[in-house]
Amino acid sequence: MGPEDKDYAVSFAIPGDWDGVKLLSRPAYFKKSKHFENKTLTMGDVETFIIFDDVFVPKERVFLNGFDDPRQTPYAGFLALMFAHYHRHSYTGCKPAISEILASAAALVAEYNGIERTSHARDKISHLIGTAELVFAAGESSALHSEKSPSGTQVPDEILTNAGRRLAGEEIYNEYKILADLSGGLIATLPYEGSFFSEEVGELAMKYLKRNPRVKPENIYKCFKGIECLAVSEIAGLLQVAGLHGGGSPQMETIAMMGRYPIEKLKNISKYLFGIKSNLRRYERSETPVTPREMLEKFRKVMEKKKKI
Repeated sequence: MGPEDKDYAVSFAIPGDWDGVKLLSRPAYFKKSKHFENKTLTMGDVETFIIFDDVFVPKERVFLNGFDDPRQTPYAGFLALMFAHYHRHSYTGCKPAISEILASAAALVAEYNGIERTSHARDKISHLIGTAELVFAAGESSALHSEKSPSGTQVPDEILTNAGRRLAGEEIYNEYKILADLSGGLIATLPYEGSFFSEEVGELAMKYLKRNPRVKPENIYKCFKGIECLAVSEIAGLLQVAGLHGGGSPQMETIAMMGRYPIEKLKNISKYLFGIKSNLRRYERSETPVTPREMLEKFRKVMEKKKKI
């Protein structure tokens, strides 16, 4: 934000039921089972489109106020970057857990479908596991290479954080594709629960649901019902989109990485190898501190330049 944006350089916190606040909420949840305990089905989510309709905010609840103090305006961009940065770093911890749940479901349904020893099933499951491990490794490494801020909090490395988060976002639909591939179309066409407990057709439904003779039909039903919840329910769609866009879309991670990575220093490697440069100093990306805090100075310079204009 520049000097002309000072009126919008604000940050504050108020309760959700504050006068004038409109919460346009969209809940998503799983339908509960009448016959089985299913821990997946206890989860829900509410996404909210928030409107502030002529809301009075007391000064003691304001953290950033460019309107009263234009010197605070540069911090608006910094605050937004820091929020996204920590959010993306948190994704490198929570997203691998989602990937591991999908890998667990994929391994289980492969067994229940009797294909767990096939090479294609093993390849697909290993891809899920590998994605989870790589994203988590990026998060751990970014924490290891973090910098302490003046407030005492640690700021994770921006390149490693964005690299891990982008991989998570780019792979989310591929992960669900693998799960659907190993499960088959039944996860989208599974009859309602009542059919399996009907006096008329329940026994037949369980009989023809059976795949692996070593597994009880009741457990096969639980498996497919659980994957139905994970992959094709209303909340499953929300989780897939959140996996792509939460904390910033992959394009935002690309912008962050390309804006902060020392590309010119990187080019020197090829210049040396190709004979364009005669000498090359040892390349260490870690020599350049890479945290959103470095952007604060750029915001300040933009402010000063606009003031002069």
